[in-house]
Amino acid sequence: MMKRTLALAGSLFILLTLSLLAVPVAGQQSRAAWSQPQLLGPGWWNSLTMDREGRLHVAWYGKIESDEDLGSPDVMSYAAREPDGTWTEHNDVIYTGNGGYTVRNALAVTSNGMLHAVYRAGAVHLFASAPARAASDASLWDKPVSINDSGYYVDMIADRHDVLHVVYSGGIGVLSRGGQIVHAELSPCALCNDMYYRRSTDGGLTWSTALPIGFEADSGSDRIEIFEGNSGRLYISWDEGHDWYQGSGTAKDVRIVYSDDGGLSWSDPIILDGGGYVDRRPIQIAAAELLDGSLMAVWRYSTDLDRSIYYQMSTDSGITWTKPQAIPGLIARSINDTPLDDYKLLVDRLGTVSLFAAGQINASRQMNASIYQIRYRDGIWSAPQRIFYSREQRPEWPKAVLGPQNDIHLVFFTRAIREDAINVADAVRDLQVYYAYYPGNLPAQITAFNPTSTPPPTPTLVQIFEPTQTPFRLQSPMEETITPATSDTYAAQVLLSGMVAAGLLCAGVLVISRYVRRR
Repeated sequence: MMKRTLALAGSLFILLTLSLLAVPVAGQQSRAAWSQPQLLGPGWWNSLTMDREGRLHVAWYGKIESDEDLGSPDVMSYAAREPDGTWTEHNDVIYTGNGGYTVRNALAVTSNGMLHAVYRAGAVHLFASAPARAASDASLWDKPVSINDSGYYVDMIADRHDVLHVVYSGGIGVLSRGGQIVHAELSPCALCNDMYYRRSTDGGLTWSTALPIGFEADSGSDRIEIFEGNSGRLYISWDEGHDWYQGSGTAKDVRIVYSDDGGLSWSDPIILDGGGYVDRRPIQIAAAELLDGSLMAVWRYSTDLDRSIYYQMSTDSGITWTKPQAIPGLIARSINDTPLDDYKLLVDRLGTVSLFAAGQINASRQMNASIYQIRYRDGIWSAPQRIFYSREQRPEWPKAVLGPQNDIHLVFFTRAIREDAINVADAVRDLQVYYAYYPGNLPAQITAFNPTSTPPPTPTLVQIFEPTQTPFRLQSPMEETITPATSDTYAAQVLLSGMVAAGLLCAGVLVISRYVRRR
């Protein structure tokens, strides 16, 4: 009888141990690992999107070697990762002009199987499209449509209804509220860029009138991002104050606006000032809507006086926010490394938030910044997971998108640095775009394209709505409700889960033992 009881207890212990190994504890990292970063090609300022067939599209600012006849051409380079994991060879699909004008770019895909690109050509922004299944063929890209007459930053998405949304930073000569061409900026930020928004309901053939979103007469708008939350709400986030491209203005704050009607109207700007300090201001914002509808904002200060990376939370659409808290385990790279980096927040289908950032685990100047992923779930930040590090290259501009299996696709670029360089501008020797992959953990969600049979209308620029301005307001903070993430609290959660499992095991053994004795 005793032997039978011990055997049953031993079997129960083995089964319970195997189940605990198979199911991750809350807050515990997955056993999956990032792939070795793969070189896509020479270039920088990368963007990416995923189509409904599971095809990844990547674009970046490429550069063709100088030619006696062509001069120094600027191009948008492109490559695609097919659903089976194979890559098309990267190709320069769009020639944007000569002279070294940065080809900022963004991609989006609509359900009819068309890939759309908005990109900077010279000093203007243009829009063009190509079939998503064959976008590497430069001859299939259609004639571009003009978005504006001057600008630098640009971003674009296609929402769940196939409406295209473009945001960009535009300079002088933009449309004012009355439809007149005016100079938007005055001293102390003369010629600075402001942020504007346009939408298209017909695949980019016609566009709404430019709507000023970040529009102040004494500051510029930098690092613009537009995204759609799980709720269907649209968000735009950006840095307000300093305009890097014009070299004017000073950092003021970071901002978010949202739209509940597909971009027809927008909220007042939600302003995060980082505590209102005189000697430091927040920059480099990334924002995300969590699955429960709450908001997260991540940013850093514009100075090395404080190199922590901070986050804030809001549960009431940005009316109130938690006080800024430093994300544990990682610090921002030195602001002297590059003033042009960016962060990315990505929320997966299970609700886990991933922050992708170039940073350091300590302030040593002997070590270059690395690309890290840090996960956030149930109020806890995981330990940073390093994806890329190199002694010869400095990575920046991480951008990520979810795949059909809840997998993650990450793209970033690197600058090669000379050890004897006087400054970063002189130190850039070459630029490379890299890709890394993180396996998924859910069944694939893949659907077919839905091509339209009706002929598209003739491209024209039409006015859909008149822009309106709303006063800016500062949001008040609320009391901290997020549990601080430390190694102690993380370990305590894992330990507590183990204690609960042990208690269940003991209870099961006692029940089985009593049952056997009765028989």
